[in-house]
Amino acid sequence: MNIQEIKNEISLINDEMLKLFIRHLELTVEAGRLREADGKPLYDRKAEEITLETAAANSPQNMQNYSIEFFRSLINLSKDYYKDNK
Repeated sequence: MNIQEIKNEISLINDEMLKLFIRHLELTVEAGRLREADGKPLYDRKAEEITLETAAANSPQNMQNYSIEFFRSLINLSKDYYKDNK
């Protein structure tokens, strides 16, 4: 694989990740509204911990910390987005 092929593949991955990120944020707002309507706490610390643990468990050992940080950032961005769009 040459550098241009690598760049092209990264670009395709970025496009797909963006689509998934947007959908994730949309679902975050829907879930938050349902939780609030049901009188449930907005944030579930245990679910967040499970997400981070799962990310680590499903990543190669040398990537676990990066995977955890990726999902920690996603969780924080989702919270911010919900606050701005509820």
